[in-house]
Amino acid sequence: PAAPPTPPPQAAAPPPAAPPAPEAAVPPPAAPPAPAEVPTPAAVPAEAAPASPEWLNPTPAAAPAAPIARVAPPAAAPASETIRFDEYAKVDFGGHDRVETHGGVHMLAVEHPDGSKTVTLTQNDLLPAGGSLEWHWACVMEGSDEWCLPPTGAVLPGGTNDSGDGKASRTPFGGDGKIVMQFPRGVGDDVARLVGIIVRNNSDWLHADVGDLTIPLMTPNSNGILKALSSGENKKNQEHGTNLYNRFCRINDKLSESQQAGPPGAAAIFATLRLSAVRQLPWYAGGNYQGKDMAHMQKVICERMARASATSEDGMSRQLFRAALGTLPRGGGNGDDIRLGILQLMRENNIKEGHRPGIEDPFIAQWHQKLHSNTTVDDIYICEAYLHFLHTGAWDDFWTYLWDNHGLTKDDLAEMKAGWRTEGIHGPAEHLPHMIDPMKHFLWILKITHGGGSMDSAMDFAHGVLPEDLQYEIRDMLDNRDAPWVPNKIVELRERLAGVWKYGPDCNRDVVLLDIAMEKFYRQRIEAMNTAGMTADDKLGALEAAVRNVCIGGDFDRMQMALEFLRKANGPAEASGGLVRWSADWGKAMDAALDNVALAMEHHMDELCSCAQRAAYPIGLNAEIDFAYLDNFGEEVVRGHSMFAVSKMIGEVRDEIRAAAGRSPWLIVSNGSPEISLHAGVVQVVPLADIQGQDYSSNPIVALTAKLGGLEDIPPGVTAVITASPVDLLSHIAIRARQMKVLLAAMPDPGGWAELMSMSGEGVKIDIVGEEVIVKKSELGPAASATVAGPPTGQYIEGLTITPSANCPVWLVEPKDYADGIVGGKSKSLSNLGFSTTLSTYAMMSETMRGGDLTVPTSNALPFGSFEKTLRADEDTLEKVAVATAAVAAADDAGDADLRRDALDVLRDIIVYRLKMPADLKPVLEQAIASYGGMATVEGVWRAIKKVWASKWNERAYLSRKACGVEEEELCMATLLMELVPAEYSFVLHTANPVTGNQNEVYGEICVGLGEALVGNEPGNALSFTAQKVKGFPHDVRSLPSKPIAHVAKANTRTIIARSDSNGEDLEGFAGAGLYDSVVVDEPELKPVAYADEPLIWDAEKRSSIIRKLAELAVAIEVEMKSPQDIEGCIVGENFYILQSRPQVLH
Repeated sequence: PAAPPTPPPQAAAPPPAAPPAPEAAVPPPAAPPAPAEVPTPAAVPAEAAPASPEWLNPTPAAAPAAPIARVAPPAAAPASETIRFDEYAKVDFGGHDRVETHGGVHMLAVEHPDGSKTVTLTQNDLLPAGGSLEWHWACVMEGSDEWCLPPTGAVLPGGTNDSGDGKASRTPFGGDGKIVMQFPRGVGDDVARLVGIIVRNNSDWLHADVGDLTIPLMTPNSNGILKALSSGENKKNQEHGTNLYNRFCRINDKLSESQQAGPPGAAAIFATLRLSAVRQLPWYAGGNYQGKDMAHMQKVICERMARASATSEDGMSRQLFRAALGTLPRGGGNGDDIRLGILQLMRENNIKEGHRPGIEDPFIAQWHQKLHSNTTVDDIYICEAYLHFLHTGAWDDFWTYLWDNHGLTKDDLAEMKAGWRTEGIHGPAEHLPHMIDPMKHFLWILKITHGGGSMDSAMDFAHGVLPEDLQYEIRDMLDNRDAPWVPNKIVELRERLAGVWKYGPDCNRDVVLLDIAMEKFYRQRIEAMNTAGMTADDKLGALEAAVRNVCIGGDFDRMQMALEFLRKANGPAEASGGLVRWSADWGKAMDAALDNVALAMEHHMDELCSCAQRAAYPIGLNAEIDFAYLDNFGEEVVRGHSMFAVSKMIGEVRDEIRAAAGRSPWLIVSNGSPEISLHAGVVQVVPLADIQGQDYSSNPIVALTAKLGGLEDIPPGVTAVITASPVDLLSHIAIRARQMKVLLAAMPDPGGWAELMSMSGEGVKIDIVGEEVIVKKSELGPAASATVAGPPTGQYIEGLTITPSANCPVWLVEPKDYADGIVGGKSKSLSNLGFSTTLSTYAMMSETMRGGDLTVPTSNALPFGSFEKTLRADEDTLEKVAVATAAVAAADDAGDADLRRDALDVLRDIIVYRLKMPADLKPVLEQAIASYGGMATVEGVWRAIKKVWASKWNERAYLSRKACGVEEEELCMATLLMELVPAEYSFVLHTANPVTGNQNEVYGEICVGLGEALVGNEPGNALSFTAQKVKGFPHDVRSLPSKPIAHVAKANTRTIIARSDSNGEDLEGFAGAGLYDSVVVDEPELKPVAYADEPLIWDAEKRSSIIRKLAELAVAIEVEMKSPQDIEGCIVGENFYILQSRPQVLH
């Protein structure tokens, strides 16, 4: 439904009657008359309860936040220099007889091209009355927390001296208010950071809001941040435990470093605050603190967290800081007003206080002690519950309200104690209804410091810095929050609000908290939405809004590109190349757009889950949190994210889109491990819920389960889960499947499901071909499963023969010399195609190839035996390889799959990092490099060759040999060297359809960029098609591309790819291709694909032209090679390159 139109300017809310007041001086609301009877509020979340008693949401007359202090940014560093650190720290100092000071320090660290570093501190208004100003500072070395003197060779300002303890130095600020120090190249390379405090007149220690002034000279190690935060929660290190205030102080100390450390550092901050917010970390231990200190600290970290959520360099860090901010109260106000306010209430209402006589009220006395000792956001909830009790007169209603609205119990309040004076809160309270109005006033005082978490309170504090039209429309939305137009209106308002907090001159914490509260409410509305009466177009509109909602902060690069794709597909026909809505062609484009959105969502949320989970483990284990809770921490974070609204709407509309597109009924959630293409396990029909806690590691299974609840775990040894029911892409099981590399797919079609059920008890292998999941009987048996160790089972492929090495004496052979025993089938087929007169004639005579060219790139190959010859020449490495090989065999004999996997890793590392290049090989490689443009280095090519050789011992290849009965010494590896073609598109062609076995049609797949996205089985669809082998090659597009990432050759770089070519590939009855690695010397870049502008999606004529050319090319190669072929190649402009052709193994 459309949102109501923006009101005209004259309809805007009038400006506040009072001018903006300082934050601490916000007047409380006028207390309304108490109603005669106040009904008990419904037990619903506060956000969803607009009918709550008015006294729960007092509104201030005006509450604009104080602007965040900022300094003018420094002049931009030259492009060749790197700004390592740039931060302004506020300093507020004074009180009693001290000189009132409100200023700050700007800290800048710059790294120069020669490796030297310059650190500059600039003070601002820290000497209002004159005198001396010094920085008391020290160096902290990498891996240490100890202070020490600067390294010899550091260039320090005049007047710098040892402070006297042999650890810290004192450096005076110059007349220009600056300190500039330099660390020449090689000096202080092991200094992690500078740490210090400003000292005035040798007596005033001017502590900054950020804590110690910390300037990193290297990227902080996130492990150090995590160690500091987690050790602070370690109960064994705390005599009396820790409390919320101590935790906030630790967060403040580590916040600057965490921003520099990227997502792992941000995750450490977030995990600490999230575990604290959900009460897994203690709030009330470790001593007392004053309310003013808590109010100040909450404000400081809230302001800093808001800036971090807007300005951190990478999107995931911004998301983590934003999520951390969402756990915090706003802070600020005058914390002393809390302490003094409760005292005033007690005295004005004659309530006993200490030895002063008055009304005995155990609750007020106990709460008073808490407010003095450890005030937190809980005090807002306690005050609301107390007000509720004052209206009803029943003490039990106090506890009911606390539980229903905030999940707090009697035991929780009993534990709210700190220090010797407090024993927690037990009650009961005296019924004193005359205290209703003064208690409303006190509630507002509490909300100034601890509020900001709900939309209403956040708006109360933020409205003073918002444009009037935005104020009016947000208030209107709040007044109509249950209306059907509100979700879409929230997205629009949030997009406009970003102009204030994200792109405006200030990053006001109250505005960010308002945005967070609005985003949370939007998610709640979408999750509760009943879509039964919505059309598919309505659902697509809601999906687009949900994607816009998560893209507002600009934190998700892939999702932003997916949104542009979705918008174009969901837009008018003239914007989508004339596609008719709900036609098959439109359905394929929209299906690709949905898939692209889903994959972007999975990528970002899997990354969020992983970051949060890694940080939560050490914190939780130190705090002795229940491991069952801790183990699901990351997934709970994802389920609370607004991306869940995207997931819901994809699930609501996907079936209708796939039906319009004529897609396969298969829905693949997780691709699983490559090993399942050899042997996945025995098919077992069983509800996944019934096998929780089982272990199938020794006998892997494929679980067919008709329904999934979404919260099931995947037991060890389950290699694939196939269900007949839909799967939420962000459910627990979906996230776990992707983490564990377990195939998770849905087959909702009854016929397809019945066919799968008929395979119960069979050992199967599973391949993903395009959009299809192919489940077939396995020839290899369980010995080929990655989860199984032990000796071969004897289920060898009959007649499998391995061509032995011919012991070629040279290091490098030319294509004319490619032959059996010298190189493998990959090199031989390329040589045959390169010298083929049939293909040359085809390229010149074909009408479809007019204007283009067909090329088989030139190559060289290191023949069979090159690895063994190199290894024999390096005795030290030969010995290490022998030991590692024996360790692999021993782990196998012991049946320990994990130990075998570790031993294989060690063996590969020895080859890659230890094996020395023979002296006579270097000039041979130099000559080869020169023939391929001369831009690659010998070291780079040598490293790539070693990685190819080492891939003989990747787990999948090792298990395949074991299952087939191939001895280790029988497998020989040649290495094919070719110049990398900078592909615009890559393709794989099967001259017989691998899904149906039909030899009268070509099956092909095309992706953007290099072919790794295809052959590496990366998530998403390629452009897949079938073409008939008849004149004109009529074809059917099965799916349009949605793979989110393209592998792209580095610009302006000619490089080499080293390709594996063993004698264990393309054997009769066994497709061994893809077992071994190919390595690009200069690693390609990974770039998100802009499908909104991709011709393969929108230009039907160009797409059909490419398909016809590929189909004709496939037939020509099949004729030349005299058997069905599996072909790989690429396209650059109008030119086609054949990179590989091998016999296609048909079943």
